[in-house]
Amino acid sequence: MRFRNVFVLVVSLLTMVAIRGALDAEAADSRFAHSDSDSAFLHHIDLYDAANNKINADSQKPYSPLMTCGRCHDYDTISHGWHFNAFLPDTNDGRQGEPWIWTEERTGTQLPLSYRKNDQLFNPNELGITPWQMTHQFGDRIPGGGVAAPEQDDVVSDRWKLSGMLRIDCMSCHASQGSYDFNARREQIKDDNFAWAATAGLRLGTIDGKVSRIREGADPADESVQSNLPKVDYDDRIFSPDGTVFIDLVRKPDNNACYQCHSQRTVGPDGIEERWMHDQDVHLRAGMACVDCHRNGIDHNTIRGYEGESETYDDPQIRREMVTLSCSGCHFGTENPAGTSSHNATPTAASSQSQPPSVDITLRRGRMGAPQPLHEGLPPVHFKIMSCTTCHSGPVPKPESMGMLTSFAHGLGEKGHRTGRELPRIVAPVFGLGEDGKIYPQRAVWPAFWGTIRDGELTPIDPSKIYDLTRRSLRVRRNFVDELVMPVASRTERKEILGEERASLKDEELTEEELAKIETFRIEAGIKRFNEKVSATLSALENELDAEAVVYVANGRIYKKSAATEGDVDVDVDTNVSELVRMEKSELKNPESVDMVRWPLAHNVRPAGWSLGVNGCLECHAEGAVIFDSVVQAVGPAPGQGPAITMAELRGRSANQILLWNQLFGGRKIFKFLIAGSLVVLLVVLLVGVGAFSSRLVSGNQKSV
Repeated sequence: MRFRNVFVLVVSLLTMVAIRGALDAEAADSRFAHSDSDSAFLHHIDLYDAANNKINADSQKPYSPLMTCGRCHDYDTISHGWHFNAFLPDTNDGRQGEPWIWTEERTGTQLPLSYRKNDQLFNPNELGITPWQMTHQFGDRIPGGGVAAPEQDDVVSDRWKLSGMLRIDCMSCHASQGSYDFNARREQIKDDNFAWAATAGLRLGTIDGKVSRIREGADPADESVQSNLPKVDYDDRIFSPDGTVFIDLVRKPDNNACYQCHSQRTVGPDGIEERWMHDQDVHLRAGMACVDCHRNGIDHNTIRGYEGESETYDDPQIRREMVTLSCSGCHFGTENPAGTSSHNATPTAASSQSQPPSVDITLRRGRMGAPQPLHEGLPPVHFKIMSCTTCHSGPVPKPESMGMLTSFAHGLGEKGHRTGRELPRIVAPVFGLGEDGKIYPQRAVWPAFWGTIRDGELTPIDPSKIYDLTRRSLRVRRNFVDELVMPVASRTERKEILGEERASLKDEELTEEELAKIETFRIEAGIKRFNEKVSATLSALENELDAEAVVYVANGRIYKKSAATEGDVDVDVDTNVSELVRMEKSELKNPESVDMVRWPLAHNVRPAGWSLGVNGCLECHAEGAVIFDSVVQAVGPAPGQGPAITMAELRGRSANQILLWNQLFGGRKIFKFLIAGSLVVLLVVLLVGVGAFSSRLVSGNQKSV
């Protein structure tokens, strides 16, 4: 009896706790009001600073998105969204995206970094790069939060107390087009005015002062330091009589907001290809917006739309929505009520039309009016080994992968004078295998960094410190490539190459032969200077650092100082770089740290008529087909390129295997005619045989009669 009473008491307590938890959750949810209407909600709101003080026209503190937007919106939930959670533990990483590439033009560094799990990418924490340094380096490409607003006490240095946190800037996405100044935001971040960036972006006032001018090690509590912090002079015209400010925003971010971080430009032999030569993504041309497919709820887990993404989530409803917003889900639908991915299906017109429409309308094809591709004559096996984007997305493939600039890596959108040769050197498209074994179009970059080897493990030297360590030995003022690898001929050198009279002419006035002479000089001089400066720098670093070896990694190669004595110097046969020898990757415990880093691309989607294979099998299954025979070469800040690798070799296919396969396809028509002819002959033989048998049968019957 006593046991029964105790049991009832425990059950009652647990029930009360569960009910209380549910009520608390409901109360927490009800704290944030919502309009539940498709109409826009006008935001006449009060602004608050980081200390939660209301801002008026006389205030000098910047407004805080956390304290302002967070009064009505669940900032904590939003902060775990895709754009902000890279620094958070236990997140759903999904498939690999574009890494942060730490670029230092003066030291020839292009180092891919990521806090997410990846054997090829380096974790900033493990290299000693602090969150503040990451924010200083990449802040203009971070929407705020995550690494730019750490909460852990052990990573919040005194510098954060001066610069402030770079909080999630809601308006960078949700401000209406034309009302947010991304360049003003960038300028504040470059000046280390992190907390002031959101105020500058909305142009709420002018900002006077720069944290970058406050000396390192300054005490944030010092009154003189506090007096030198930036101050905001608010435009009093933005304040209504009741003290509120009208913020013109939209629920669905405009494409222009997405372009700030997701633009790309292709680079040809003559530099950046002009924008008018390229078409917009076919979906945008049809009037769609980025967020029509890449949508999200309050959790801001933006749907990325890749095949198999839904399988990384447990919630059936989320999985259902995700799978119908993939390429296959929109254009072919899915008959799987559990919401699992349809990417293993075989989406052809015949297979889709042969199936009865799903009882669940939301699983049918044609979401958002998506047309159904016919894929006539395309064997279903293609959908098992290739993604939709292989044929339909990215820049038009050429015999060799081309250079590419991206917003994330090259700061597109910021004013500047770009040539297309800037680091990091990214190439695309590369037709490699994804994590699921399918072929995807990808972008690629080769790491370039100064590193140490300890116990066979290659580790990059902290890129935030490498310039100070190499400044005296490298002696590069602005650009490693322009000053060392491809130096411009001086006036004296031009006279030696072209003669006294021709040396003063502009390059446009020179003959092709003269231009070739100058190019040859630049290559030879670059090899010599690269050898001298890199060798000297490796020696200096060896003296500075305690390591068994110091190396420079670039273009898929590992350069180390030669141990040869004077007069017996090794020469790199690929680049003619003497005194530097190439170290084999096999000597490392982590050879993948030198290899090509690839990540899939999905845009821009080309029109159906520009898809690979639209002209038939021989467009891909013939000699010279880009999906098999186009090549990619390792590029970077070092002289020369790596050996050309075909896309087939990249995927582990031998040239002989591809040649045999293509030859079979080349004779496919003849084979069809042979089969048809054989069938005709067989039919004639059968008819003759049947006729002969019938004649004998009739003849036998007549004799018996």
